[in-house]
Amino acid sequence: MKIQFLLVPYDSGRREWRMGRGPSYLLRHGVGSSLRALGHEVDAEYVEPGGLDGPNPPASAEIATSFSLYRQVAVRARAARANGALPIVLGGNCGVTLGAIAAATMTGRGDLGVLWLDAHADFNTPETTVSGFLDGMGLAVLTGRCWRSLAMSIPGFAAMADANVVLGGARDLDPAEEMLLEASGVRVVRGSSIRTAGVAESLAPALESLRGHVSRLHFHLDADVLDENEGRANAFAAPGGLTSAELVEVARLAARRFDIVSAAVTAYDPAIDTTSALPAAIACALEALVSR
Repeated sequence: MKIQFLLVPYDSGRREWRMGRGPSYLLRHGVGSSLRALGHEVDAEYVEPGGLDGPNPPASAEIATSFSLYRQVAVRARAARANGALPIVLGGNCGVTLGAIAAATMTGRGDLGVLWLDAHADFNTPETTVSGFLDGMGLAVLTGRCWRSLAMSIPGFAAMADANVVLGGARDLDPAEEMLLEASGVRVVRGSSIRTAGVAESLAPALESLRGHVSRLHFHLDADVLDENEGRANAFAAPGGLTSAELVEVARLAARRFDIVSAAVTAYDPAIDTTSALPAAIACALEALVSR
């Protein structure tokens, strides 16, 4: 299989800062080489704001820089797919996944689903957030709840139906965000459910239900879906997450049930992961995802 890594080394519009250091670190520490060792053809390129999108926005312009990056990811992911490669985005923030999904949407809007693995729901809007953190709104943007004009500037973007989304591993939600999620049609499998009942009894039924109306899948992995005992992914990590083995099982289930058309790995801060254990866990998950 041809695999194209798209590295987006930005966090909140700042390059190589905090979680923005994760993409390069992951690639240097085995995420690409492990796939190459399995016989996959692996290439990588960096994604920067601006370029075809016009002049670079000011470094301090978090929102403008972030959406510029999402647009660039969509362009690069579409090019990778046209070249017969599976685009895998390594990003500092979860919002980069919007570009990859938009690229996949261009070739089949209604037949695309998303498995969003995250300790958080990323379901806040500008009206509900108390932190002002743009990246806490990624799933809300995807489902058309906020930043609609900017979202539509991403080539190929279309708001995704709630029923086409499974949120797995969530366990740290704001109260207002929790209310929005409960009122939505997004299928939620809590981290506690996965840890208590196991992947086969908790997440597998949700994926089976999703498979009833979509055949293609974007796989979104926020590193903090993993439990802190596996390694602390970032400053926002929370207890009660998945083990590395459970994450591999989830990836394997997804690969067996769907045509994986794109993926994203986000929110890994190597400065927080003092054990440096997570790159290996992420590499194993990606190996399972691309194996048939």
